[in-house]
Parts: sequence; C-alpha cells; structure tokens
Amino acid sequence: MQLDGSSEIGLEESLGLFVALREALLTGGPQGDLDASVLCQRVLIQTGTQPSPGAIDAREKDTRLLSALREAANLPLTLSQLAASLKVPVPELRHAVQSATGVGPKELIIQLRMQRAQSLLADTDLPVQRIASLTGYDDPAYFSRLFTKKTRSSPSQFRREHRRAERAEQHTWDV
Repeated sequence: MQLDGSSEIGLEESLGLFVALREALLTGGPQGDLDASVLCQRVLIQTGTQPSPGAIDAREKDTRLLSALREAANLPLTLSQLAASLKVPVPELRHAVQSATGVGPKELIIQLRMQRAQSLLADTDLPVQRIASLTGYDDPAYFSRLFTKKTRSSPSQFRREHRRAERAEQHTWDV
C-alpha cells in the first residue's frame, strides 16, 4: 500500500482503515479484538500481501465461530455441547477463541454473560433470578456469586449504584 494514493487503495481509504483499526484496538475486549482482526485482514487484502488462501479460510472460520459463540453465550450449554452445536471439535473452538480474543472460550462466555447481566441490571427491573436465567445460569445463587466475583459488587448493589448514577446524570440535565 503506497500512501501517495498510486496503488489500488487511495490515501483517504488507507487512513480511514488505520483510524478504524486504532479505534478497535482502543476499544479492546472481545469485540474490539474481533474488529481489529477484520480490519487487519482488509489492510492485508488491499495491499496485495494477502495471507495464503488456507489462512484466510481459517480466519473466516474463526470469525464465524466467534460470531456463533457470541450468539450462543447466554444459552446454558457446556463447552462440549457448544462445540458440538457449532460442529467443531472442542480444541478447535478453544484455539479459535484464544487466538482471536486472548482468553479461552469459557472466560469469553463468562465475560459476555456478565456484560449482558450488567446491561439488564442497569436498564430493567427484572428480578436477579430472571437475569440469571436470561444469561445462561440455572442457579441464581451461583450467578450472584460469579457476578460478585467478576464485578466486585453483588447484582443488587450493582443495580442500585447504576440506577443512582443514572438518576444523578438525569438530575444534572434537569438543572
């Protein structure tokens, strides 16, 4: 890629890709990592230094696996059941998730579930038992212990704090 715009890709498009890549890296987390990976592939493709077709196929498969994992994260499935539903061996799923996100599939699932639980606690009045169920946990007590361990506050405390912050934010706009 020549940044003078003389190659297949122009200067503005090149800069746009790098700005988007920087934003994805700054965002961090599983989604930021996935976005950064996709943007890196676009840069490689557009510069003519494409990875081998097998590597592209593997990356596309990894991207599909991650997408399917995100969609299934809130289902109460074991890793083996999840891999079977995605029609891949458990080691392949582990490798795809680890290489794309830096964490294993179990940890990624927990992160995704905790993010959803935080949103539900902050934005709804659903009981903690229902939120546990919606995020893939059959046992509300286990969900509460895990939530407390991961966020350093209980679900009810998290809800109170985030509702309080929301009310304070609204109050500053009302003044």
